[in-house]
Amino acid sequence: LAKRHRSQEAEWVRHTDAEESTKRRVFPLVLVLDNVRSAFNVGSIFRTADACGCLEIFTTGITPHPNGSGAEKISKSALGAERVIATRHFVTTKQAVDYLRSDRPNFMLVGMETTERSKCYTNVRYPGSDIFIEDGQVIDGSRLKGVALFLGNEVSGVDTEIMPLLDEVVEIPMFGKKNSLNVAACAPVVMFEVLRQWGAIGGEK
Repeated sequence: LAKRHRSQEAEWVRHTDAEESTKRRVFPLVLVLDNVRSAFNVGSIFRTADACGCLEIFTTGITPHPNGSGAEKISKSALGAERVIATRHFVTTKQAVDYLRSDRPNFMLVGMETTERSKCYTNVRYPGSDIFIEDGQVIDGSRLKGVALFLGNEVSGVDTEIMPLLDEVVEIPMFGKKNSLNVAACAPVVMFEVLRQWGAIGGEK
């Protein structure tokens, strides 16, 4: 309790969220959750997506979503982010791919998966820019350039029938014995790299 009190008293430590009236910075970055099993992972991804100014989150298949099963568990780790980010659910991941190809034709579809064909996530150039979209602004998806990141199931990963439909498949280098990171842990690594390339972080490109 004493430690918490000291932290709250320190003027230079920020503990509060932005005010409700504050508009989000929204970038042309979409997440597609391909049959992610854990509602807690989904909630964590929603919170990260808000931090990265994601435009939208698509959930597919068995993935818990804010408007369906698992909503209560999602809210425990999302801490309100699930009410901030636009989201829609598709019965299959193929439907999400078809929607993106039709309505967001200039988006690069990128799968995050460990395969023999994967590229290191830092070796891919992600189309888009640091020009952000004001929350609530009408968007012409047919002209917008951006990225859709596909995140797969905790055990089986991104569906092997979906990966050939994507433009790129990337991975994060592993230096230990485990093959990969938890889906909620790997998502922000790649998302912040995308933002860095777009010049949204520290003005770097």
